[in-house]
Amino acid sequence: MSANAAPTEGWGLIRPGDRKAHYYRDTFSLCRRVGFYRGELEPDMSPGPDDCAACRKALTREAAKASQT
Repeated sequence: MSANAAPTEGWGLIRPGDRKAHYYRDTFSLCRRVGFYRGELEPDMSPGPDDCAACRKALTREAAKASQT
């Protein structure tokens, strides 16, 4: 990935009307509740109180699966 390329995955900022931040990969949230997000993404992986629980669970599951291989 070049220095100027935008990240394709990360935590999306909470938009008006959202109660939680979602983790997006290629414009779709991991929980599949939100799609077509094109805003700023934060690659922060530390858990936060405003994270979507379903997105956080999916990320944890992926990390566990990756560490087993």
